Amino acid sequence: MIDFGLPLFSYDVVVIDPPWPWKAYSDKGLEKSPEAQYVTMSMADIAAMPVGDLLAPGGMLIMWGTWPLIEAQATIMRGWGVPPVTGGVWAKRTVNGKLRWGTGFVLRSVCEPFLIGRLKGGSFARGKVPNLIETLSDAAIDGLAREHSRKPEEFFQLIETLVPVGRRADIFSRQRRPGWDGFGNEAEKFPAVAAA
Repeated sequence: MIDFGLPLFSYDVVVIDPPWPWKAYSDKGLEKSPEAQYVTMSMADIAAMPVGDLLAPGGMLIMWGTWPLIEAQATIMRGWGVPPVTGGVWAKRTVNGKLRWGTGFVLRSVCEPFLIGRLKGGSFARGKVPNLIETLSDAAIDGLAREHSRKPEEFFQLIETLVPVGRRADIFSRQRRPGWDGFGNEAEKFPAVAAA
């Protein structure tokens, strides 16, 4: 079992971008696969992680997913003890503002999904973590697509706006940022975000 080295039952928001496995139709598809970029994990190993144990009562979990695995990913989230309550997408944009076309089995994707789950009680009762619906009109984040699997700054800025004083953790982080605890073997992959 993975030891995150982070305090248990203490985070108001946990963001996780697990290294999901990917199955390509052919060897040609492997050149754009996650396995070509980093080491992935099996679904069973991801499910065995104690992610739900990081959340304080009332805490929110935001898990990045992939369309082909979204049903299994929701099941994993429930297995962590965090019921999914909603979700959204990141509309990936190029530097010119156009939607960036990705891969897909039937449709070519221009977005990446995320699931949002939360625990009852605690922080929500105290108003520490507001309801995202009040801020995100259609649960879509518009943001620049950068390196493989690197999430947009707009996403992190939104979470920091919604939870300015809560404890935040980024699991399988690829970049250090002020006000966040990070975990992952690629946490230094991109330059650290400077303090405001």
